[in-house]
Amino acid sequence: MVLNVETLVNIGLDRPVTHKYLTVAGAVQTPVTLRVPVGTPFSELIAAAGRPTVADFGVLVGGVMMAKPAASLDDPVTKTTGGLVVLPSTHPLLARHKGEWKHIERIGRSACDQCRFCTEFCPRYLLGHPIEPHRAMQSLGFTGPKDRMIAGTLYCCECNLCTLFACPEDLDPKNVCVQAKPAAREKGLVFLGKPEDVQPHPLADSRRVPIRRLMTRLGLTDFQNTGPLEDRLPPPQRVTLPLRQHAGVAAVAVVREGERVRVGDVLAAPAQGTLGARIHASIDGVVTSVNGSVVIESHA
Repeated sequence: MVLNVETLVNIGLDRPVTHKYLTVAGAVQTPVTLRVPVGTPFSELIAAAGRPTVADFGVLVGGVMMAKPAASLDDPVTKTTGGLVVLPSTHPLLARHKGEWKHIERIGRSACDQCRFCTEFCPRYLLGHPIEPHRAMQSLGFTGPKDRMIAGTLYCCECNLCTLFACPEDLDPKNVCVQAKPAAREKGLVFLGKPEDVQPHPLADSRRVPIRRLMTRLGLTDFQNTGPLEDRLPPPQRVTLPLRQHAGVAAVAVVREGERVRVGDVLAAPAQGTLGARIHASIDGVVTSVNGSVVIESHA
């Protein structure tokens, strides 16, 4: 079992998750790590980091390897938000994370020369798991979308190392693996070997990727690689808490507009007999909207 530090902290505190630790970094004046109420808009976090150092910028949500582009600066922090990376709008990382599947498929089918670098650097492959991203790339040229079922792609953890570091042609093996997962699940393609069959690759230790080399490849060495924990963000006046910000089904609201709530109060919970997570108020205030998200406004 692998748990991150913040998860362990929340387990130890044994109380509702109402706040989130996250780092704001990249093209900002003062990179910083903050503890903020869940539902805080991204714009307030970026302002707390001294605002962007460029006029035209985009924002990646999460770490740079597995991030997703922010749709809007009004998007809220959720319980799973790990960080915000502000980058100039022309930065190649933004383009890579915004790639459209039709382009990924077409270019991959025509340009992949089966060099195997994506597989030879794959952390899961090096641990001995039955995944070979180059075979997923190979399938682009020999099968149709409905027939693209590669059992090993289910073992892809989507770390993106194959796409953002290993591939010498800037192709996208990670997204090819991701696209193949639903068909593989539907057909029940699973690994039938025994646990003892999973053995680490003999060269695994010598294929670790140095962080500095990875940062250079990603074009991140010009930004400050710092983000000290500070308390510089005033409490937000308004938070937006999506009813789905966790694994499982979306929670069902148990509050109504006009209801006054306090930090830690239950706002929504999974329907009976389903798996999900509760959503709790992250600030004191009044519920002003319940529609896919619960909006609370503070009247302090």
